[in-house]
Amino acid sequence: MKLPQEFDLHALEVFVMTVELGGMSQCATHLQVTQSAVSQTIAKLESGIGAALFDRTMRPMGLTASGKSLFARGQSLIAQARATYDEVREGANLPISSITVAMSFSLANELTTPILSELSGRADRWNIRSGISMEHQAEFLARDIDLLITGSFNLEHRGALELHPVIEESFILVFPARYQGSIDITDEKVALPLIRFSRLTGTGQQIERQIVRMKLKVPHQIEVESSHQQLGLVAAGLGWTITTPICLAAVPELLPHLRPEPMTRGRFARQVQVVARAGELGDIPKLTASVCQRVLREKTFASVTTEYPWIEEQLRWPNASVNNDEA
Repeated sequence: MKLPQEFDLHALEVFVMTVELGGMSQCATHLQVTQSAVSQTIAKLESGIGAALFDRTMRPMGLTASGKSLFARGQSLIAQARATYDEVREGANLPISSITVAMSFSLANELTTPILSELSGRADRWNIRSGISMEHQAEFLARDIDLLITGSFNLEHRGALELHPVIEESFILVFPARYQGSIDITDEKVALPLIRFSRLTGTGQQIERQIVRMKLKVPHQIEVESSHQQLGLVAAGLGWTITTPICLAAVPELLPHLRPEPMTRGRFARQVQVVARAGELGDIPKLTASVCQRVLREKTFASVTTEYPWIEEQLRWPNASVNNDEA
């Protein structure tokens, strides 16, 4: 059977992107074309197939049975097409066109140079973004970001994804170095206020959920959105905080002014992982996770675990990758 001319990869990609982004106007914005162009492409695709893909009587538009079937298969076809494109270019010693990577400030400081030093030749253009994880997740869903390195990913249910674990780290407590009071955070005698990590971040939200579970009575006085700010305030003696070993290791200049302690009650952890859409970047996500794990293990934690050997017990180094289609 010869496929109709209207059923091509570009039209299929536009259709899949329209569904993923939630509408034709969003797809048009992402592709930097008019909404009319997106509408015409999808109309031609429907004409070639001979069936409507969207139920236009619904507000917002919903998928028809044919649309649901095509979307389920279309994601896989597009991923395979991109993988084929990348493999052909790789066979001709040509890099892929561009990759946009996003991570938190603390991870970016540690990992940007090693990643680009080892993998820069795999793409013609790299765009590295650092900032708040929740904003990055929204941009990832909108296809403005290709690769996430994150410790607070909660979108595993959103489509076909690759998840490559880097490290699982338990949260720790940090007090000012000169603090001599109680370090039992369930004890109301702790004399300093909690320096909170912004609840606009996934890590901040995870910490707040644990505070609620532990029924801690900590007044809300100071909240920041940078781990460097957070630990700087602790070093200045303005409070104590809950953070992670990575965030602590990222501020070696502050270590003489800090007193990190393990959580003896209510221990909890986060997993840092590399996230990508399944099959779209070849082996780059897996290689990125490998670079991240090696750098964190051999360089980032070298001095902090020498100073505080107990931190090694707060770290776990997984080695398995997960494809969300198979999980």
